[in-house]
Amino acid sequence: MRTFEKYANLNLLWIFPIIVPLGTILLSFYLQEWYWGLMDDTSILGMGRTVVERFSNDFGARGFSAGRMQFTFSLHSAIFYTWFEHNPVLLHVLKWTEACLMLVVWGNAVRKIGGNHRAALIFVAVTLSFHNLYDTFFFISTHEVLGLLFWGLALNFFLGTLEAGSQTRFIILWALGVLCSSLAITTKEPMVAVGIALGLSFVLLSFVDKHNSRQALLLGGMVFTASLGYALFLRFGMTPSAHASSYSLTNVPRLLGNLSSWTSKDLFNHSPWLATVIMAGFAAFVSKAGMRLGLLFTPRQKWGIVIGLLLYGGYFLIILPWNTTAYYAGPLGVFFAIPVAIFVAQILPHTSIALQVLTPVAALLLNMFVSQWALTRESLYHYDTQNLMAWIQGNPAFQVAARSELVYCNAMEGGGAIPAHLGRDFGVSIPGFKYQGFDQNLIRSGEVMVYTPRFGSSTDVFAPDVWDTMFYSKFWQVYVHK
Repeated sequence: MRTFEKYANLNLLWIFPIIVPLGTILLSFYLQEWYWGLMDDTSILGMGRTVVERFSNDFGARGFSAGRMQFTFSLHSAIFYTWFEHNPVLLHVLKWTEACLMLVVWGNAVRKIGGNHRAALIFVAVTLSFHNLYDTFFFISTHEVLGLLFWGLALNFFLGTLEAGSQTRFIILWALGVLCSSLAITTKEPMVAVGIALGLSFVLLSFVDKHNSRQALLLGGMVFTASLGYALFLRFGMTPSAHASSYSLTNVPRLLGNLSSWTSKDLFNHSPWLATVIMAGFAAFVSKAGMRLGLLFTPRQKWGIVIGLLLYGGYFLIILPWNTTAYYAGPLGVFFAIPVAIFVAQILPHTSIALQVLTPVAALLLNMFVSQWALTRESLYHYDTQNLMAWIQGNPAFQVAARSELVYCNAMEGGGAIPAHLGRDFGVSIPGFKYQGFDQNLIRSGEVMVYTPRFGSSTDVFAPDVWDTMFYSKFWQVYVHK
């Protein structure tokens, strides 16, 4: 009994790296009264007044006919942007809730595969250490988490079919898995990589789990074939999208640039947990007097580690030609956490009590740093944006310049979203700012530059002898050319 209580108490330590970052972010939504973002919020809100109008316009005009297949995202947006169109704070809370549900369902799958509750807790803690995941809390129009939520549900249902005690239960779980897979894969195009990886994983399971070999092979073959077929349809059956026109497997400079960004940002962010895996493995090796660590893992646990590697590798390859940072890379944090959680959960009990205590404490400190860094950055950006909008409301001279089409902005989406929000909620009718990267040779006397360092360069300099400052904050500045 004492041994059970000891490990139960140690498992409770893993709760803190989870509740601290999630709780802090939830409180910030109310304390700061978060507003709409500057990405797709304005376009979704402007696509109609009812669920049907918004869905048909988003999925039809802007989606399918434009070469994109995002059925689930369009339906989700139409429903919730209609319900909460006058309350962006509740939409932020909804996004937070969906992210939490995503962590729960994937954590439950890790628990089933890893064979213990500790693996689920470690999985969530590791996931919350990934900085790119936090973008999903602050940009409510992103939809990576929605796709991950349905893929997590599908994985749980598919795992359940392997343990189904009756044919009826098997059919129900299989049907639910297919439904969730369909919703997941039509959330956003890169989600097809998850289906291909999961399909391959279940095919591999058929060689590991002899008891469920036939079911796993059929299930894996079905998921893999359907996902691969859908990927081919997206590539050859859809009208090429202008949005994705720069996606190319042969653009070597861009591939190398994205690989460099992944190395310097994502891999660096993974490094504390990679070090933990090495340290825990070495400690367990010493405590077991040189026993092979592989003997500590069941075949199902080894398979779980392979799942994580396949998911990470597949998703990384599909986003490599596009973008390996920001919210695009958020799912990598989930997939990275799967093998790490299974490994650490199985190895850590074979190490010293000190290491078993220090690891979750270190995880808490890491997650506090990462979450606070992301929250501080995004909340200040949000605050500066609201101040800029308030300044524009009270500045007739700027409004006249905007109506005269003399205002430029180096943020493409922000330059359209800010005037749209001002018109929708504050009655300030001005056209969108003209998108232009900073180049003072292209801007003439009397023209205005709305500038954000977030999309600028360290070489951008607004010399006082050329520019007058109209508005200044960390993330937004307004200059007029003399």
